[in-house]
Amino acid sequence: MSEANQLINLQDKVAIVTGAGRGVGRGISEVFAGAGANIVVAEINPEAAKETVDIVTGLGRRAIPVQTDVTKEESVNAMLKATLDAFGKLDILVNNVGGVIGKPRMIPIVEMALNHWDDVISLNLTSQFLCCKACIKHWIERKSKGAIVNIASLAAMVPYETSVAYGAAKAGVINLTATLGAVYGKQDIRVNCIAPGHVKTPITDDLYRGREEVRAAQDRIIPLSRYGNPDDIGKVAAFLASDASGYVTGQTLLVSGGMTYFLTKLP
Repeated sequence: MSEANQLINLQDKVAIVTGAGRGVGRGISEVFAGAGANIVVAEINPEAAKETVDIVTGLGRRAIPVQTDVTKEESVNAMLKATLDAFGKLDILVNNVGGVIGKPRMIPIVEMALNHWDDVISLNLTSQFLCCKACIKHWIERKSKGAIVNIASLAAMVPYETSVAYGAAKAGVINLTATLGAVYGKQDIRVNCIAPGHVKTPITDDLYRGREEVRAAQDRIIPLSRYGNPDDIGKVAAFLASDASGYVTGQTLLVSGGMTYFLTKLP
């Protein structure tokens, strides 16, 4: 276990991380592995999953790729079965999958097609419902404790004109977290949430390529004067997944470099 993670002990825990093939999911997987966890890389893209598996195994931990579509209940159930077949247990679920559909752009609600709304809600909220449902049911049946870390967004808390559907879905994640934390605390199942601000990922790199002045302007309104890195989210997720936060449930932590309010307008 690395020195930086000695206080956050996930030694021999088994964690499912959805969307672990790149970006924040990969950062979470890497931090968890550094803290001693074995990782189920639940990812729809098999090539990206293999890259994360190689990173985790390079840190001396076990990892398996499981091709998963978290918007489909049968795929989520297969993900859980693959986890139990490989490791015999599950300790942690990180619901990381999410995002907008297509390139971020403002679609006024009066012009938004119902299928677009449904797709965004499915990717960001229904996926977390399905994964929480499967894992909580498993833990109750086994009478074992578990920890869930849901990933929401700062967009859940502020007007998010770029995607009203995305902001609404992420707000739903926060309420889902609070409700499940309250309902299942007596079964020793903790459910918490991270709401990231701007994070440097391949998606944001592509989005702002050639628009460095826009990114620099956004850096200036962040009190810590930079975008977050995936491992910034990973470190907080490791805390929430570990016994270090054993008396914390139903909570959402804002991890945004101090930026508590912003309006995003992307062309």
